[in-house]
Amino acid sequence: MASDDATRDRHRRRRMLVETGYDWMAEAYLASKPPLTVEVEALLERLLEGLPRDAPLLDLGCGAGLPVTRRLAEHGRVTGIDLSARQLELARANVPDGVFIQADMTEVDFPAASFGAVVAMHSIIHVPREHHEPLLCRIHDWLRPGGRFLATWPLSAWEGGEADWSGWGAPMWWSHFGADTYEALLLQAGFIIEIAETLQTQDETWCWILARNAMREGG
Repeated sequence: MASDDATRDRHRRRRMLVETGYDWMAEAYLASKPPLTVEVEALLERLLEGLPRDAPLLDLGCGAGLPVTRRLAEHGRVTGIDLSARQLELARANVPDGVFIQADMTEVDFPAASFGAVVAMHSIIHVPREHHEPLLCRIHDWLRPGGRFLATWPLSAWEGGEADWSGWGAPMWWSHFGADTYEALLLQAGFIIEIAETLQTQDETWCWILARNAMREGG
């Protein structure tokens, strides 16, 4: 019991670090975000392929709503989840048709088959990595049969923090495996991987994986 309490306390402290960090630097972080590249736009088109214009969509770690959440809102009814209250204030202004919820993505819950597509852009890396496998299983359950999930993953494993991330005056914390591990975890969760490619945006290189819920209607 003491060990469980210590684990929960550690998770709460790290979550608070991420939440307050993004609150503090919300405007500066938004200003640093580049527009969608041709390659990312193509992945989003593939994500939304075949979905009706009013499809329910989920953005985990939506931040200030730009540019991805706004792009999703052009196609369907988007729900954004984020820890940061300040980021969500900006998101509501930037994407007025969206629904935004302040929550920990490992604790929020939705009924099965709630969404036609889910995205998680540079966000699951702020969740303790021992929670990544069950989170991917839950994302699979939230998707409708054949629904797609697009996420970014670091190339290598690491866990740690910075007191002043990128000179923004805010602390931050990360926890993640490498891209190969996430391909395996997605398969274990029941996904079919459609695309796995390495893309460079600004000065960072990430693995972008588009996966599909393998279940079919009636199957």
